[in-house]
Amino acid sequence: MSPSRYKPASILAFCYALTWGIASQYASVDQLVISGIIAIPLIWLSVSDIATQEIPDTATLAVALVGAAFQWKLHGIGLAFLSTLVLAGMLYVVFHLMGQRYYERNAVEAIGIGDAKLIGAGAICVGIDSVWAMIFVAASGGIVAALIARKRDGVTKGLAFGPFLAYSILVFILFPVSGPFAP
Repeated sequence: MSPSRYKPASILAFCYALTWGIASQYASVDQLVISGIIAIPLIWLSVSDIATQEIPDTATLAVALVGAAFQWKLHGIGLAFLSTLVLAGMLYVVFHLMGQRYYERNAVEAIGIGDAKLIGAGAICVGIDSVWAMIFVAASGGIVAALIARKRDGVTKGLAFGPFLAYSILVFILFPVSGPFAP
């Protein structure tokens, strides 16, 4: 990791640890374990997206596999598990096609294939009940960051969306909207 990547990685690790510490008062052991495991690829893909505007497929695959194992533990191989996988696949396809269409029309990338893959992987992690809240919170964070960057710099160029998705995945693993672990 280059020295320029240490600062974002340290900030992200601090934010993730703080969130995990707060959640430790409320979350189940399963939620704490999965969030601790998944934090590593989430921070890695966030730092990479900030530096290169690309999300490593290996990190997204790790997120999806850990999420699938978590959902399997929660629901077993049944309708809830399979529904989550199908929804994740559908979300990936829809967001990928929307991003591709936007790029074709405007010659500017809005949502890249890496973001679409991460939305699908995140859907596997948080489940059907929390996926829309995950997307909403990530989009809201991205919009706020873009507005701050625009006010500071006068123009927003190439804001990485992956870190917002990644943190939102962590938040909704620890604080689901509804489902077996929701308050």
